[in-house]
Formats: sequence, C-alpha cells, structure tokens
Amino acid sequence: MTPLLLGSTALLLVAAAMALWWGLATRLQQRAAADHAATRLTQPETRVSADELRNQRPPSKRWQDLLRRAGLTPSARTVVLLVVPGIIAGVGAGLRLGVAGFGLFVLLLYFLGIGLWLYRRMEKMQQRLVAQMPDFLENMVRMAGIGNSLSMAFQSATQNVEPPLRPILDNALTYTRAGMDLDRALQHAAQSYHLRPLEMLAVILGTSIRIGGRSDQILQRMSDFMRDLEEVQRELQATTSETRMSAWVLGLLPIVAGLFMALASPDFFQPMFHDPLGKKILLVAALMELGGGFLLYRLAKSL
Repeated sequence: MTPLLLGSTALLLVAAAMALWWGLATRLQQRAAADHAATRLTQPETRVSADELRNQRPPSKRWQDLLRRAGLTPSARTVVLLVVPGIIAGVGAGLRLGVAGFGLFVLLLYFLGIGLWLYRRMEKMQQRLVAQMPDFLENMVRMAGIGNSLSMAFQSATQNVEPPLRPILDNALTYTRAGMDLDRALQHAAQSYHLRPLEMLAVILGTSIRIGGRSDQILQRMSDFMRDLEEVQRELQATTSETRMSAWVLGLLPIVAGLFMALASPDFFQPMFHDPLGKKILLVAALMELGGGFLLYRLAKSL
C-alpha cells in the first residue's frame, strides 16, 4: 500500500499542476483581450489593467487576496489554523513510523489537501459571485432605463445586492467617493477576486463614461448571456458528476487506505523505505499510479 500511497500523492500533484497549466492559457488570453480592448477605448495614461494591479501588490497582500477568494478571513489566525495541524500530523506520522521521509510525505499530503480544499472554496465563491451578477446587471439596466446615469444606476442597484457580491460593490463606491472613476474603482475593488464579469463590467462602464453609447443594451445582453451560461454549466455538472466523483474516489482510495495501514502497522512498511528492492517497488508503483491517474483525469476532462 505504501507504493500506492506515494504514487497517489504524486498523481494528485500532477493533476493539480495540469489543471492549473491548462486553465492558465485560457485565462491569460481572456484577460489580455479585455485589457487590449480597454486600452484602446480608454485613455492610456489613466488606464491600469487588472493584471498590473494584482502584480503591484506585495506577496503578503496576495496571500490575503487568496484567502478572500476562498471566503476566509485574511488574518494570521487563519494561517496558523491551516498550517499547524499539518505540522503536527507530519511529526506524529514520522515518529509513528520511525522514518522522517514518511513524516515529510504526510506533511506534503496535508498541504496538498489544503490546496485542493482552498481551490474548491474559491470555485464555489466564484460561482456565487457570478450567480449574483445577472440580477445586479438587470437592476442597473432598469435604473438606467428610467433616466439615471450609469453611476447612479450602479449605486442604486448595489443597495439590492446581498453578500458576497455586496462588499465588493460597496468598496467600489467608497473609491468613487474618494474621487476615482467608477470603472477604475470597480477594478480596484475586484482585483482580489479575479472575477471576469466584474472586469468586463469595468470595461463597459469606462467605455460608456468616456465615449457614450447604449451601454444598457450591452449590460442586458451580458446578463442574458451569463444566465444561459450558468444554466449550461449546471447541466454539464449534473451530467458528469458521477464520472468525476468516481475518478476522485479511485484516486483518493489508495492514499487513504495506504496511510491508514502504514500508521496502523508501521513495522510492515519500514522495509519499503530501507530495502533497495522496496525503493524500486515504490518507484514502479508511483509510475503506474501516475499513468492510471492521468487516464482518469483525461476521462473526466473529456466529458
């Protein structure tokens, strides 16, 4: 089971890296297109892209942004609660088996699990924010349709929004009261969340404020598109949920079972770390688990 344990951990690392790598190109292309359009439609000397705003933040602020995107309080207490249990688990596992490498492995496994948990929370937070956007946009359209300016429509529509979207919009209004343009204020307020619809809304608002046009029609079409997209995504998730859950179970079962057996019977697993044949078995098992995990990942992504 120890070979499967190590192999499954490597599988999860590779799967997470592949997911981030494959999604990175699309995200960069979308943001580059939005920044390019905004640069052409606004004043170059006053326009700052969302990526530039995020890159200007120090590393400590980026960690705070990460916790906010996951719906957690960005404080030292939160970091301690996330890190300390992993250290305790790693030290305890290393002492139990009498192998320091196994303790490091458990620590790595713990932080990998924390990373996946945070990633899942960020996905849910993104879904909640996106789900609130159509109603907010429609309220803006109604307010603009009765003669209000976009700034007034934005302020009025914000009053009817619930968290988690409400704090972002309130921060944008705070920036506007300090003298910042509405589009840049929204961009600053949303930079922690990497929310594509808010970035697009900032571009639309900036274009309307500086150039003019029927922005209410654009907002209405954007709202309709987001509703249709959300419905399609829900149908896709419902259709592929069984396959994705099976892939997760098959990937995590060897890890959980191997970890339990290693801690329950450490004398049985110690030769795997000291004997040359045991190390070879670990390597072969890791390669086989990586191959199987890659096939499962491709199967889940193809649906």
